[in-house]
Amino acid sequence: MVGQAHKEDIVAIILAGGQARRLGDKRPSGGKAECVVSGKSLLRTVSDALVPVADSVLIVGGNSPKISFQKPMSVRHISDDQPESGPLCAVRDGLRWIWRERICSMPRFVILSACDLPMINSALVLEILRHFPQDEILTQWVVPKVGSRLQYLFSVCRPTLLHPLNSFLAAGARDFHGFVHELQKFEPKSVHIIEDSIWGKIDPNGCAARDIDTPADLTLYTKPTSH
Repeated sequence: MVGQAHKEDIVAIILAGGQARRLGDKRPSGGKAECVVSGKSLLRTVSDALVPVADSVLIVGGNSPKISFQKPMSVRHISDDQPESGPLCAVRDGLRWIWRERICSMPRFVILSACDLPMINSALVLEILRHFPQDEILTQWVVPKVGSRLQYLFSVCRPTLLHPLNSFLAAGARDFHGFVHELQKFEPKSVHIIEDSIWGKIDPNGCAARDIDTPADLTLYTKPTSH
């Protein structure tokens, strides 16, 4: 069992698109996902956190990754349907793939993660899964809150989130806050927020919010090699 589910009931989506222009000349040719922190690419670091929890990993956007795993593992890569349209569109693309390719073995839960979270680990993913309300069938999405920020790109949803997401994007909207507002307007229980007062005890160092956007961020998380 993984949290409330068997591992085969869980798929992970890693968002690896975007130009990462704020990294300037520190941006690798393959994008932010190929930035190296502590000897590993960001994509590898995030994948390592998700592989013990998920049955398969889907990487959306960016270049086709060069990642191998010691244990048998389903790792797929798909391109963004609309590059440069933002992470919410990439989430839609990942969920569409699940509905198309996993229709006969639909997962119960989908882990959503950005590719630039060097501090996350499997234990934090499990904590989000454990906070998914067991007796609340109306809940579509569980999102931790770090300080005042909702961490949409380190969260867990149901595959059925695709249906309202399609409608939201079709109306021309692109922002996570607006999407959550629309979900809660129609069903207040659709989004379960793990409040900072709770999440702060689980993740006191704020690892779920430590992303890499600038050269300064990259320097902060790059540890000198010991000799």
